[in-house]
Amino acid sequence: MDLNLLHLVFSLTVDGTPGDRFDLFDLFRRFPARFREVTCGRTTPCDGCPETTGCPWFPLLGQQLSTDPEAVRRHQKPPLPFIFGIPLLPPGEHPAADSEVSLTLVGSAVNHAADFIRALERCVTEDRCGCNRLITIDGVSSRGVYGERSLLRMTRRGELTGDLRILAGDDIAGKSAPDKENVPVTFQTPFRQLREGRLFRTLDCSAFLRGVIRRVSSLVATYGGGETDADFRELAGLSRGIQLQQNALHFTAGTPPNRGGVQGSVILSGDLEPFLPYLFLGEYLHAGKGASWGFGRYELTVDR
Repeated sequence: MDLNLLHLVFSLTVDGTPGDRFDLFDLFRRFPARFREVTCGRTTPCDGCPETTGCPWFPLLGQQLSTDPEAVRRHQKPPLPFIFGIPLLPPGEHPAADSEVSLTLVGSAVNHAADFIRALERCVTEDRCGCNRLITIDGVSSRGVYGERSLLRMTRRGELTGDLRILAGDDIAGKSAPDKENVPVTFQTPFRQLREGRLFRTLDCSAFLRGVIRRVSSLVATYGGGETDADFRELAGLSRGIQLQQNALHFTAGTPPNRGGVQGSVILSGDLEPFLPYLFLGEYLHAGKGASWGFGRYELTVDR
């Protein structure tokens, strides 16, 4: 998988003011405007702006369709090249607690890591992510494939210093699982899967696997080294043979309701070897509707 990633982790302190568990998920309303402020600074719509060439906002958040008709046919609208990992906050009043928000940058977005950090800092310090909780960023680090971290700092001139651990997609996809026929998966945030405009209240295993493959393939094609060599039709057929075992999934209601989705743990059972590269990358890229904004974050709980 010819794709470079940068996985950033923001250490936060969140106070105990009562609020909604989904408070931090309001980033999707605020982040695009804050990112525009720290990059081009304009309020003009991109379609009417004469300076889209060289502007970081347009290619990273504009989701411009490819000029290649075949690419449009295969992947439709391009995905966003960043993925927030957002925690569900504990309900009710609690003392100040530590928390983390992660941000995975994909392909060319890696070159604008400082802009992404500045935009997120504004969302937290100036907007409070749209909630009543007091949120403080205590530090930012770059995390490697096996969890190792390097602390990053921003200079007064806005330059990012520290060891940026660029992750190669091949290294992530090449991880192994000791048991390739029984893989435990834990959905840490609601996985949202739609059919005819309605949210699934259970997990359709084949649809989940096919969705992860499409998402990975689309990101590689748009921001990586071109098309993957996946035979989607063959993998789609194989996905129908994967079963759910020890199913402890449940539906988490959201506020508003469209933030709800499937959470909990389950074991995928069957011939999973062809799917493992996509599933390992999906830990960083998430799955389902709203994946870039924190939904569909899952972890493969395997001994690596």
